[in-house]
Amino acid sequence: MAETRVGDWLVDDTAPLGSGHFARVLPARRVRAEMDGHVEHRAVKIYHARGDAEQRRRALDEIRVQERLMGCPHAVAYVDAFIAPDGPFAGCLVQVMELGDRSLGHHLDVVGPLPAYDAAAALAGVAEALEHVHGRGLVHADLKPGNVVRCRGLWKIADFNVATALRETVAPDLGGTPSYMSPQRLAAAAGGRREVRPADDAWALGVVLAQCLLGGLPSYVTEPRAEEASRLAGQLLDALAARGTDPRAAGLVRELLAAEPADRPTARAAARRLRDLAGTVPLPPTRPLPYAAVVASSYGDPHLEIFAADARGLCHGWNVSGWSKWHAMDAPGPAAALAAGAPETYRQHLWLLDRDGRLWQRALAVDPDTYVPVADWSAWESVPTPGGAPLADIAAAGAPWAAHRLYAVDGDGAGWQRERREDDGWAPWAPVPGTHGELVSLRPGVACGGLAAVDRSGTVWRGPGGATGRWRREPDGDGPVLAVVPLPDEALVVLAGDRCVLRPGGLYTGPFPEPPPAAYTRLAGTSRWNGHIELVLGDDEGRLVHTWAMRDSAGCWRWDARWWELRDAGPTG
Repeated sequence: MAETRVGDWLVDDTAPLGSGHFARVLPARRVRAEMDGHVEHRAVKIYHARGDAEQRRRALDEIRVQERLMGCPHAVAYVDAFIAPDGPFAGCLVQVMELGDRSLGHHLDVVGPLPAYDAAAALAGVAEALEHVHGRGLVHADLKPGNVVRCRGLWKIADFNVATALRETVAPDLGGTPSYMSPQRLAAAAGGRREVRPADDAWALGVVLAQCLLGGLPSYVTEPRAEEASRLAGQLLDALAARGTDPRAAGLVRELLAAEPADRPTARAAARRLRDLAGTVPLPPTRPLPYAAVVASSYGDPHLEIFAADARGLCHGWNVSGWSKWHAMDAPGPAAALAAGAPETYRQHLWLLDRDGRLWQRALAVDPDTYVPVADWSAWESVPTPGGAPLADIAAAGAPWAAHRLYAVDGDGAGWQRERREDDGWAPWAPVPGTHGELVSLRPGVACGGLAAVDRSGTVWRGPGGATGRWRREPDGDGPVLAVVPLPDEALVVLAGDRCVLRPGGLYTGPFPEPPPAAYTRLAGTSRWNGHIELVLGDDEGRLVHTWAMRDSAGCWRWDARWWELRDAGPTG
């Protein structure tokens, strides 16, 4: 990485986040010596306006627009602006803003078409930002997937360089992207009039929503003529009909692409309908999701919590004085894996590994007397991965009385760990000593120290935990292993083929109840208190079952006689 100093910021000018004739956007960082070396990460927009009075005026106009939108949660946040004092950008106007991790355009290139509720969830905030823009007498005028950026899990409008102030109902058109322009805007341009209205932003929102649902545009507007915009709108509606798109989403696209501007929904109305559509994720109200990633956690006796996720969403259920129903949760993206753990009693962390290998975290604290959350779950925040590389799996030490560690397996099958420090921060990622590579999962012990791992051949390996030591290969005997949970006294529970079995350790650990017949694909474990084990199994139809064990006065582990199904086990919690 080649860094260049621009004011107080170090920018990486080899990896632009965006670049054009008007400006470049670069990732930047600033080390705050007065804050014990704290590093801030932002995006820096450097305007190519030296010696060009008109370009400089437009750059200042954009900064003024950003200042007027401060406080809007779905507009990329303005931080600062200054003139670069020296270096290769000396004399250039510089804007510092919130840093995003990808544009919506890039996201669609990677994941393809979005389900209607995912597209609605992504664009509901964007529509709210447009409402905020219009309410302040402005028009964005260049809404497109490349100008929608994901920042800490939220999709936000970016790039206000052609945004302009309304004079009653119309604003001067400073430019934009033809494929997202309405017929009226293109007709005005063809007639020599440079005019843009809020209804033109609504048209652009309709094109972007259709693009999210389809994964791309069927064609582009190459000539600035009204007929070209109408042609593209017809193609979009035909393509949505051919795909059998959710009629509510397709209907909103049709209204946003109405021929008459007065017939298009306002940004406020569109935002409300998108929020309603985003809230209709097809999540069964009393069952977890099929083919789910499953994790169990506890922030202390008598609490047990189960999280489950698949490409459609995330849900959780809990047991304090009885089982709750399953409740949907928001997520930063489709989950590949989940991890949960308690840094201390009555606090809980939840991690989500998305399908792109990025890691996200949120937190919850509860009242120790009532178990009612002190506040809602915190916002999802991006967590750095080892070396910035995508991860393949994650796990966490789940018990509040155990060392709070996060574990990961990267794309090369190497094991990593990081530990929570006493100051509530996190130590840097470090390799797990002694791992041989080619791993697919790494699991901390339940109610004990130590680790267990499964490699790509389905072989189980046992390790000493975070300390240096030799790993040993466990004997085969149950076929290739899908998942493993290490238990006290050197015992293991393994999921192999269609069997979930206990491999006993040094002390008596049985009899182990045989789970109901099913094609199980997920296994998770946690502990509510020292001397307790909780296991959860998930099958490929979305059913979850659980059982538990407690250590008796003689030090032996006694298992409950059966597995209990988690379906609709009690009132809403």
